[in-house]
Amino acid sequence: MIRTRIAGTLASAALVLAGVTALAPGAAASGASPASVQQACWGQPEHGGEGHYGNSGWCDSGRYRQAIRCETLGGYRYVHYGPYVWAPAKSTAWCNLGDRVVATWLE
Repeated sequence: MIRTRIAGTLASAALVLAGVTALAPGAAASGASPASVQQACWGQPEHGGEGHYGNSGWCDSGRYRQAIRCETLGGYRYVHYGPYVWAPAKSTAWCNLGDRVVATWLE
């Protein structure tokens, strides 16, 4: 019974400390767990030489790819993906010629 109570207390303390570490403002700089590090990402629209439209995205850490939702003149929507890259490389996805970008995201 005492062992069970001690184990429960230690587990509760670990959960509380993990939550405090994740919410601490300087957690990333102080060597905190990787789960508490925030990834910063940016993006920009692209216009190709032949009239293609797309979007590029890059982040300061991790692995990711650019995804875009495109729309034809007739209203049909589809998704195109850029290549997976490691930070800080740029991933670019393009719509088919004549189509426009209606949404972008990194995954």
